[in-house]
Amino acid sequence: MFGLFGKSRFLDEDLEDWFLETWAWLMSKSGGVERIHDTPLVTPTRDFFPPTEAVGQEKARHVFECIKALMGLQAFDCELVPYERRAANQRVAQYNFIRNPADPSGTFQVQDGRVTIRYATDLVDDPWRLTATLSHELAHYRLALLGEPGPGGHDAHELATELAVAHAGFGVFSANCAFSFAQTQDAWGQGWQSSRHGYFSERTWAFALALFLKLRGEEGGADRWIKPMIKDMTKSATKYLDKRPALLAPLMAAS
Repeated sequence: MFGLFGKSRFLDEDLEDWFLETWAWLMSKSGGVERIHDTPLVTPTRDFFPPTEAVGQEKARHVFECIKALMGLQAFDCELVPYERRAANQRVAQYNFIRNPADPSGTFQVQDGRVTIRYATDLVDDPWRLTATLSHELAHYRLALLGEPGPGGHDAHELATELAVAHAGFGVFSANCAFSFAQTQDAWGQGWQSSRHGYFSERTWAFALALFLKLRGEEGGADRWIKPMIKDMTKSATKYLDKRPALLAPLMAAS
């Protein structure tokens, strides 16, 4: 993993090998490199998300239908269900917390042939996380329609779903939401709060964005939309791929 002058792989060796193998598998199931050329990088603009006066549940449904169409799933039935979730580690006094895991941002379920996606209602006021969550759950749907597991099988399914999000052009949203750190204030004073979203690290999302844009011949296309740290990592990932054309050759030739 480590060479004489530092790290020789952009990601952990096993992860990077799986990443490239799974990306090739996704391309083989969806039209190869030509499909990537026809898949835009989705950004938070009216080109992809037309304005709406909807609020609450209807606003979430509007976003959901936009993502569904962009993923080519508009012809497939899917029920969208909101739910209230509990927060993790709720503070009940200055130094006391109720220690509990947060409920998930979203879930995907197939039962008796019916597909249901659930999302946490608190996401409605956070369109970036709402989009990241719904695109992840709809990526589950895209993988389910393939009818076979990808590299790594069931154990790698959630990671493959994240990769399918990037492959579908939604990497900007998930990359920006992968980690957040913010100041908080409540009745017991000020503090700091960090949170993670999804299964990829920021560095892994940077690699996914770099690969997606490299295959499209659109290097730097995400710069305007991603956090500075992720932007820097994406540039590093692009340089890494530029120096290793053998990694991209099988993907460039995929059909």
